[in-house]
Amino acid sequence: DLLGPLVEACRGDDDSSDDGGDDSSREKERKKGKRKKKQRLRIKVDTDVNAPALAEFVDYNNNLHGNNNTTPKISSLAYITAGTGIGVGLVVNSQPVHGRLHPEGGHVPVQPLEGDEFGGYSWGRGVGIPFEGRNTVEGLGCTVALTERYGQMLLMEEDERDRAGGGTGIITTSSSGSRGNNKADATDSTGATDATIAIDRSILATLPNDHHIWDHAANALANLCTTLLLTLSIERIVMGGGLMNRVGLLERIHLRTAQLVNGYLDLPDVQDMGNRLIVRSRYGGDAGLMGTIALAKMALLEEEDEDDGLEEEDDVRVKEERRRQQQAMKRAAFNTGLWNGVLVGAIGAGLVCKYCL
Repeated sequence: DLLGPLVEACRGDDDSSDDGGDDSSREKERKKGKRKKKQRLRIKVDTDVNAPALAEFVDYNNNLHGNNNTTPKISSLAYITAGTGIGVGLVVNSQPVHGRLHPEGGHVPVQPLEGDEFGGYSWGRGVGIPFEGRNTVEGLGCTVALTERYGQMLLMEEDERDRAGGGTGIITTSSSGSRGNNKADATDSTGATDATIAIDRSILATLPNDHHIWDHAANALANLCTTLLLTLSIERIVMGGGLMNRVGLLERIHLRTAQLVNGYLDLPDVQDMGNRLIVRSRYGGDAGLMGTIALAKMALLEEEDEDDGLEEEDDVRVKEERRRQQQAMKRAAFNTGLWNGVLVGAIGAGLVCKYCL
């Protein structure tokens, strides 16, 4: 239980049960509960992609939806982080999506580029990953997959040099890597052996911006954007994560998304897509931090709404007490008037009898 201790640590600790005065026991308990509610720290917990999605959503609607007042606010936004893995955070109908678990858009299948035989990264083999990571967004587009693909390219090039008699012999084999380390293992593309080459993912930073490997990354992410557009009719897609630091990658995603949608949806022009539809996160590496701030703001607003509800409850209670007092006064006045009327009537009757009979 990871959240239990966190929740307990953030609870208020107020054991006072009475603040004096002549309040009834029921009123004392109500005030005690209100004090404890006030002293508790409100907790909001969400995923590391849903929180940035919420931050981007709130920020766009509050500040960045344009200077033109006729520009409508959005009700949906997707945040995609692309790095070691690929995650998706969703805000739909102005609320973060949780549902059965939480969005796992990085594991949806994609259409590979023509002639692509890579298949997917090694992380999906033999573990509980959807589609075993074969031709999925993460299986083709994360840095682990891209590094393994690059290693596979090196093996193919070495095989070709060996067949031509000019091999260098510098590439050695290693055992399979594991999820969580900084290595990626590329299997020999021939499938004849289990030979792999272990490469550090940092090698991607040395590749030029026009390297063909970035086409595969863009294709995987564009497939994800297309899926979000078609299934959720998402209004804005924000791209974040370390992979998005690659110069030119976002523009490749724009172009490939337009190709995949194939005119079915009315999308902005490719040149304008980066301003209106598929955009880079304005927070960069601080997206997670800004997400926690957005969650804190949401918690504060919810607490204020609850306080307003308590005040309204108090108002209702006061009004009800005032109504009871007014009814009691009316009954007292009626009873007093009734007895006064009887008394006056009796005196009047006595005088008539005395002087008229």
